[in-house]
Amino acid sequence: MAEEKIQKLIKLRSSIKSKVTILNKYVKVLQSGGPPSDLQLLDLEGRFKKFDALYAQYDELQSQIEVLSDDSDTQELEREEFEGQYYSLAAAARSVLGARPARQYEQPLNRSLSSYEYVSLQQTGAFKSNCVRLPKIDLPVFNGHYQHSLEFRDTYISLIHSRQDIDNINKLHYLRASLRSSALLVIDNLDFKAENYNSAWNLLCSRYDNKRLLVNYHVRELFNVEHMRNESCKGIRRLIDVTNKNLRALTTLDQPTQHWDTLIIHMMAEKLDSVTHREWEEYRNTLNNPPSLETFTTFLSNRADLLETLQESKNKPQKYETYKTNTNLLIATNTQREKQNFNKKTTYLIKKIFTCPLCNQNHFLFTCETFRALPIEIRIQKAKESNVCLNCLRPGHLENNCNLSSCKYYKKRHNTLLHLHEPQPIPEPAMPSTSSINHFANSSESKQVATPPLVLLSTALVKVLDGTGAAHSARMLLDNGSTANFVMQSLCGKLGLSRRSVSSTVTDF
Repeated sequence: MAEEKIQKLIKLRSSIKSKVTILNKYVKVLQSGGPPSDLQLLDLEGRFKKFDALYAQYDELQSQIEVLSDDSDTQELEREEFEGQYYSLAAAARSVLGARPARQYEQPLNRSLSSYEYVSLQQTGAFKSNCVRLPKIDLPVFNGHYQHSLEFRDTYISLIHSRQDIDNINKLHYLRASLRSSALLVIDNLDFKAENYNSAWNLLCSRYDNKRLLVNYHVRELFNVEHMRNESCKGIRRLIDVTNKNLRALTTLDQPTQHWDTLIIHMMAEKLDSVTHREWEEYRNTLNNPPSLETFTTFLSNRADLLETLQESKNKPQKYETYKTNTNLLIATNTQREKQNFNKKTTYLIKKIFTCPLCNQNHFLFTCETFRALPIEIRIQKAKESNVCLNCLRPGHLENNCNLSSCKYYKKRHNTLLHLHEPQPIPEPAMPSTSSINHFANSSESKQVATPPLVLLSTALVKVLDGTGAAHSARMLLDNGSTANFVMQSLCGKLGLSRRSVSSTVTDF
């Protein structure tokens, strides 16, 4: 049935197109000859008076075909081709007539709303056939969720409902095409007739333009904003955006949101992480008057900008340099990623750049051989002159704020290298003098010394990355007096480290 009606409409459309073709041929004849006579101009003007009526008839037929046809692309192309011929012919006729009267044919008569390539006459004044081709605007889609109802209502009213050049049958077609799910069921039982459009629109508004339900929804969204666990620029901005979105919706629903600043500030502050909340309370104490919501959101925006700047600085690569040492080394071998476009292995050992205050080399003061060779009294003097922590011999803090362990002899807040009292040996019974006494650790006649007090060293549980980037758990023993680094053979195997022999002397106090 629908196919038969489409064929009938196409025949009527063809009749109109043939009339336009006849007028086009007549205009070309006038253009190809000399200046047209007054009689020819009057003849053309008489033909042209019926020209805009032809377009109106074509538009009505084409709109019905578009509603019934499933091939929207073909019908849209058909309309564009006809309109191109129509406006070109109108321009040619005006050129022959020698004037451009403000007639109805100068206006874009009902173009296809599926593409929205028109420019509203109410906004631009008069239509120009050579205007910039605007991109397509898709129809708004509404699936029955209340959070989208206001947006859909305002957009649909602006694009379709309030337009006078669209008849009701087309408006009903576009309304059905915009609805999904439960929203479509509201008007699904209405017949597809022009007189049912207003009923369909009123049914939809009565169902979803429920002010009480909309107010409840947006207030609930304000209370259900996700709590921030850690300070982050994304979390702060998400809090601002969600709050502003729901407040704007409540304002549209005639709620007195301009008097809610104190309540909204309290609700938003409770959603902040502990660090940002503390910063806000400190800033709030500097204000003479109660803060407004604008003041609060400005503070949060500035805070988000600061965190984003710090994050960018943190992600910048740090400078490293290669260094050598005389102690036993375990060299890590790192296989480069395939995305770096090479497969060779690089052996390296890196360390941040530090400057020794005594010799200006790239190491800490407690590893400086020049410093360790000095007498203890001179070491203490040099350490004080260098403004370093006397407990760990590192710059940046004092011994009272140092988190590392104290002297391993008497637990005082100074480094072992600065300890003045060495342990005294215990006198041994008199023994015959002999030149063959063995002084090594495996001698049965070894010297005995007084046992120093019990020493506790700090440890830390850390994650260590191997050459492939995999993490392994390990326990680190921290000794601020040590000048060498050691690792267990079992951990070396887990990390896949290569080993080499190095000649070195290891001593203990």
